[in-house]
Amino acid sequence: MAQLPFDPSTLSPADRALYDRMVERRKAQGAGFGGPYAALMNHPQLCERIENLGYYLKFEGHLPRDVYQFVVLFVARHTGAAFEWVDHIQHAEAAGVPSTLIGALQRGEDVSGIATAPYDLVMQVLDSALSWQNIPPRVQDEAIKAFGVEGLVELIVLSGFYQMFSAINQSFDVALPPGVENPFG
Repeated sequence: MAQLPFDPSTLSPADRALYDRMVERRKAQGAGFGGPYAALMNHPQLCERIENLGYYLKFEGHLPRDVYQFVVLFVARHTGAAFEWVDHIQHAEAAGVPSTLIGALQRGEDVSGIATAPYDLVMQVLDSALSWQNIPPRVQDEAIKAFGVEGLVELIVLSGFYQMFSAINQSFDVALPPGVENPFG
């Protein structure tokens, strides 16, 4: 694996304007623009489309913040995407994801025995999504009752979005911040 370099000064004026808009939009929400987005900026139009979806899911979606952040951590742990874990751990804690659940996930433990609602239901949905299986009808019905149809669809899309980011992060060796160790050992 090799890091994919990105230097904003090499962008065309149109691509630089696109980059600046994305950076400012995320900054206005208190979010940075680095990691996988830096690698993706080697294809600015694709980056913009991916960032639009990510922005929607993160800032405009239907899922509660704790559920959103739990999904990110669950997928990051499942795929071994250390960057996503490190990038979202503080947000998950601030959103109220239980520390016992976070710790067990980080250690790679089976969390089914300690996951309470709504995380137990979310895990059932993610178990299907991450194994590329149909969601059992009972689980789908419960998820729709808990999150609505749009929320269920977002759970699946969010899972796929962070699976894609895991591939980007790991394929292009997106580095952890300086001085931060791999949370998975």
